[in-house]
Amino acid sequence: MSTQQQNMQEYEELQPKYLAEAEEMFGPKTDYQYIGLFYHNYAPRVVMHDKDFLTGDYFYKIELCGKAINDRTDGIFQLSHEVVHLLSPVEQDEGSEVNYLEEGMATYFSQLITERDTGNYEFCPAALANRPNYLEAYELYKSLIAGDAHAVKKLRKITSIIAHIKPEDFIKAGLNIDPQLIDDLLRKF
Repeated sequence: MSTQQQNMQEYEELQPKYLAEAEEMFGPKTDYQYIGLFYHNYAPRVVMHDKDFLTGDYFYKIELCGKAINDRTDGIFQLSHEVVHLLSPVEQDEGSEVNYLEEGMATYFSQLITERDTGNYEFCPAALANRPNYLEAYELYKSLIAGDAHAVKKLRKITSIIAHIKPEDFIKAGLNIDPQLIDDLLRKF
């Protein structure tokens, strides 16, 4: 088996493990069907593959950048980031884009997993140095959990879809968070 095939097989095996870890950290995923990993030459993403109009079931997939096939560290970084988006994926045509909260969660989680599973502590800071919006989202998320490590779980008990969380959900969840931080976290990414 080639290195590329080994990497792809490993990612398939890691996806449910990483999703379970993300659910433990951030709360359970919403109801949809997951159809697998795909590779392309664009930025990694979670995409709605299909919707069954008879049952109302949604089908989502992860698309990793093709670079992941040859670079295990980058592949684990991409995969661990995208599984956070599998917690509550939204249709792109709904107008429900992800917010800084969700991107911060995904960036934080991907750094934890990448460092743990690859032993590479330089990859994530270098990747974030080139993506200031992801670094900002990461720092905003860290500010949130500095006040309450379980803030996202509490918020998702109120509103399970991260892109749909509203400022009033913080109050309903019993979180005493600075209003400016809330506004920054809920900005569309």
